[in-house]
Amino acid sequence: MEDLIMSGFTPLKSVNPWTEGDYRVYGYAIPAPDGTYWPEYIIERIQGISDAPKKAVELHQVDIPTFATQGLAKMMAVSHGLQRVRTKDRLGC
Repeated sequence: MEDLIMSGFTPLKSVNPWTEGDYRVYGYAIPAPDGTYWPEYIIERIQGISDAPKKAVELHQVDIPTFATQGLAKMMAVSHGLQRVRTKDRLGC
């Protein structure tokens, strides 16, 4: 899947970002070859450090099946990103 993204698929416009404490989560939908969408997210640290904003997590694919609509994929991406922030799971800053 990552090979597909690297070979030319680009994220569609992010859903409105969700702010959680010092972090902001952006949800994206990546077009799949079958017309569905993979959910992906980016997490930025927007406060609490001197060089904010700074990416805490690069574009990350959620390892679940695709979704029929962009909106559902983006909402699922934000949900997974928020869970990662709340558990402080491998955040870069």
